[in-house]
Amino acid sequence: MNFRVRAARAAFTTSAFVAAAMLFGTQAAFAGTNDSFSVSTTGGGCGAVDFVDYGAGAPGGGNNDDYLVIHDYCSDGKGVRAYAWIGSLYLGAKNNTNGLAGAAVVWDPFKEYGNIIAGTKVGIKVCLFNSSNTLSSCAEASRVSVDG
Repeated sequence: MNFRVRAARAAFTTSAFVAAAMLFGTQAAFAGTNDSFSVSTTGGGCGAVDFVDYGAGAPGGGNNDDYLVIHDYCSDGKGVRAYAWIGSLYLGAKNNTNGLAGAAVVWDPFKEYGNIIAGTKVGIKVCLFNSSNTLSSCAEASRVSVDG
């Protein structure tokens, strides 16, 4: 076998390995399920809470797994309160009082319990509240995590 034939076979074999690695690597990246979901307040959606399966996390904190982002989309003088559960275990509540012009609030009520695992039901609730702490426009949602 001459040099040219060997070089061609080596190039073909290398290309096949690279193509296989790219194909299988791409499939593995799509194998995970994005379990993120959101819920917005009733009557106009002035408040919203996003459950983020994986994302940027709190500013300066690096990427994070399983956290909430609390949004205030209206300049109505009301705050937005988020609640969280894992299964039937209540994890607490957190407020966003930054208003429309302010930043969203990143909250990780799941941190103490580690990552959400497959088959775990995550529940979130969002309400508006006024200066008297009276709740309104509440809505909730839950989702069972497919892959944690």
